[in-house]
Amino acid sequence: MEIMRFADAAKQDDPAEAVFLAAHALVFDKGDGITEHIDRLSPEARLVYLLWCFDGEVHNGGFDQLFTNSLGNHCVEILGHLQTVGAGKSHALLSKAVSWFPNASPSGDRRVRWSQRESFTDTSEYEAEMDRLDAEFYRYEDNLGSLLNSYVAQHPDASIRA
Repeated sequence: MEIMRFADAAKQDDPAEAVFLAAHALVFDKGDGITEHIDRLSPEARLVYLLWCFDGEVHNGGFDQLFTNSLGNHCVEILGHLQTVGAGKSHALLSKAVSWFPNASPSGDRRVRWSQRESFTDTSEYEAEMDRLDAEFYRYEDNLGSLLNSYVAQHPDASIRA
């Protein structure tokens, strides 16, 4: 079953995963898993897509990995989405993590963000703070998967495509 609307996804065992997979298929051209076209997503699908990726990114390699990878281009947007779904703990942790960047706002340009990181990334204070924030995130107090499933259920008329 092709998922085109959140109502279709709500019929699945894991609605947020169904939205994410449909969004992922739309974001990347067939055979190209590199060039991301996130602008193809509706605002609701974009929220699910970015938070699903955020959850996976931080669980895979912590907040520092988020800043080095392309998903880091969307840190400021992700902060807003975390508030939208009620992920207060995750929002607080990401807010603390981004506070290392100028104006607590990592650049949306990956190369610029890498340059921003150079001033603090190799300090023992930064490493200790990232380790602490990662450990807190891994407690999974917000359960982003559950929050995203609720978000999908609350927006049945939302579509995947912009």
